[in-house]
Amino acid sequence: MPRPRVLLLRPPDAGAGPLAEAAVVANIPVIDIEPVEGALDVIEEWLSRCSLLVVTSPRAPRLLKPLAERIRELQRGGSLRIAAVGPRTAEEAERLGLRVDHVPREYRGKALAEELARLEPKPRCVLLPRSEKALPDLRRGLEEAGIEVIEVPLYRPVVLDDMASLAAAVADRFDYVVFTSPSIAEAFTRHYRSPARPGFQPVAIGPSTARKLVELGYPEPPYPAVYTMEGVAGLIERLEVEKRAGSRVGGW
Repeated sequence: MPRPRVLLLRPPDAGAGPLAEAAVVANIPVIDIEPVEGALDVIEEWLSRCSLLVVTSPRAPRLLKPLAERIRELQRGGSLRIAAVGPRTAEEAERLGLRVDHVPREYRGKALAEELARLEPKPRCVLLPRSEKALPDLRRGLEEAGIEVIEVPLYRPVVLDDMASLAAAVADRFDYVVFTSPSIAEAFTRHYRSPARPGFQPVAIGPSTARKLVELGYPEPPYPAVYTMEGVAGLIERLEVEKRAGSRVGGW
């Protein structure tokens, strides 16, 4: 059986990973990532005041590289711990020589906040450098648990309208389109005319992106139990098995 054709919508510095083993993948970046000017100065100021640094994407450790030695110094002194949201984010932090003290079981904002609030000792202050467009669930959940949160916009998504237009024009030639963030879903849909009846199966990387797709008019998309490229690859493999089983019994 031929492998399914997948259009992957991710920023240019993010690859297909294991999805490339399960499908023929074309990655069209519809947003780029731009560092926020002055963010590193603000983060450096707060590093010694907060007891927990939370990095929520592989991009964040890469952008924090100029502060790596200062972070390592604070870790050696025992005043700073690091939580990384997911194994790939942890790997990026460890490449800088940083010690990752905690990787949560769940990557959703509210569940992550509850898990971080149960750490011993309880964080007195969480430093949260992340996307300017990040959802508020994590920050809100930590604050509800009585933890001070210093959120610093570290980078921002920049829409690549010409690439989004190209992606929308070719999307119906693919079996699946994988959306990896709410902002990517919005950028693509500005150029796609029929979200209610797409010519492909939309797949979301997680529940936040799935909710955004429904808001934009798409049928409710599936998303994996683990919000990673490994999870997406496994989900598409299962969808393909179901599709083949359905065709054998006279289904779709």
